Amino acid sequence: MSEYGEPDASEKRVRFGCGFVFGGIIGFFFALREIAAFTGTFWAFVAGIAVLFGFLAMRYGDEFWHSLPDWLRWW
Repeated sequence: MSEYGEPDASEKRVRFGCGFVFGGIIGFFFALREIAAFTGTFWAFVAGIAVLFGFLAMRYGDEFWHSLPDWLRWW
């Protein structure tokens, strides 16, 4: 995956945590822009985006963070 080898468990937790928090923030603002009420759907969307970003950050590490501006450019 990278020239540094496979990350250990603590690095995976840090990657997932950072991606989860960032995904929660992005998901919140995107959902806030699209959905008018704070319903269960709103929070489910935010949680889903947070988990997705957490998984991608854990799996791809720096590659994920470096490609993120390209993904968010349309927003």
